[in-house]
Amino acid sequence: MSATLIALALFGCSDDGSACERLRMPVETYQTRAQCTAKLDDALGSDAAMRAEFPTVYAQCLSSRQLSMLGSGTVDLRRVNGVNFASAGL
Repeated sequence: MSATLIALALFGCSDDGSACERLRMPVETYQTRAQCTAKLDDALGSDAAMRAEFPTVYAQCLSSRQLSMLGSGTVDLRRVNGVNFASAGL
């Protein structure tokens, strides 16, 4: 069985999630999705999330493959299949 790391990433988005950018911050990785999910609220309360100049900040635990598929440009999170994003309106 190969080990898949789970990354916790923050995204700053328009209100509807159609125009999002990954926030510049170190990506934290976890051995399990449950470990990552337990840190979602902390990530949404982080300094990076609070200082983001976006109306909404989303946090999500993604496999390293999913994260690399999103790339570094603007992404429409409404089109990311099978991923539920935790959010905090700022």
